[in-house]
Amino acid sequence: MGLIETSYFNTRGIAPAGRFAAWRENIGVVFDVSPHDRTSEERFCARVDSFLLDGIVINHCRLGAQRFSRSAARIARDGIDHYQIHVFLRGSVEMECGSRCIGAGAGDFVVLDHGDTFSSRTTDYEILNVFIPRRRLAPLLKAPDSVHGHVFDSDSGAGRLLRDYIVSLCQVSGGLSLAEAPTAAQPLVELAALAMNGSMVPVEDPPGIADHTLLLKAQTYIKDNLSLLSLGPERVAHAAGVSRARLYRLFEPCGGIACYIREMRLRRAFTDLASPASQHRQIADIAYAWGFADAAHFSRCFRARFGVSPSCIRSSHADASPVDVRVSQEFGDTKYAFWIGAIA
Repeated sequence: MGLIETSYFNTRGIAPAGRFAAWRENIGVVFDVSPHDRTSEERFCARVDSFLLDGIVINHCRLGAQRFSRSAARIARDGIDHYQIHVFLRGSVEMECGSRCIGAGAGDFVVLDHGDTFSSRTTDYEILNVFIPRRRLAPLLKAPDSVHGHVFDSDSGAGRLLRDYIVSLCQVSGGLSLAEAPTAAQPLVELAALAMNGSMVPVEDPPGIADHTLLLKAQTYIKDNLSLLSLGPERVAHAAGVSRARLYRLFEPCGGIACYIREMRLRRAFTDLASPASQHRQIADIAYAWGFADAAHFSRCFRARFGVSPSCIRSSHADASPVDVRVSQEFGDTKYAFWIGAIA
């Protein structure tokens, strides 16, 4: 079996005037970004070295100053539901997470909950990022809904264990095999939980988003039942305990419930198509497994969403495939952005 997948994005080969736009296009899968100011935009550079470890995305980023945000509308629309751990190596950030204002710098790590709103402003900085799906980390946390925007010390105790393990994974990522990935990933999740549970995290009220709890309940049900061909508004409304009319209102920021279900199915299909472990499966079988009854319809939806065909994604992620080089050049090696958007 081959090695885990890696991705290397660097704006160095892009004309200075287009560097920030290229970065924004890629990180836009999860954040809205804008330049810190005119000067920082003119000298902006970004380098992101990433790898995919058993459904967890890890990257080493060297980035110019900028502003990030996730709004309530954005959260409802994109359906991304991860925890993100920032380990700061240099530089600093100022964040607004709900009513709380926080700051962090070298030696700190910050936890973001992608199901909650935030905005931030950074200096030029270098960080290690870990994107962990909620379903893998939340069951291990004492307060899974109350870690958003909290700053933890990465120089002592469990925080140092976590930081050192992330650093070690980055150092050996080029040599990790797919067979070794699950064994390497599990300690990462457990150390993240250990560090968060060992810190004083106040249990807070859920974020002040209208019908947020009901929307999350419905979204969770959808994600757990994507393979059902019968999955639709009536079934979801019954599971969430709401009327169909209210369900439609809840999903308006997502572009509608049908759009949301299709998006989640396409992301799961993307993950399978990109996984070497699924190379033996027919594309039509993967489509059917995620609720698409017609392979041609699936192919059209997939191309409209990702800009390439399902077979192209499969070829680009095949181990030692010559197509991989062509696709990497076409997209500037932005596989990491697809990973962040598709892992679940």
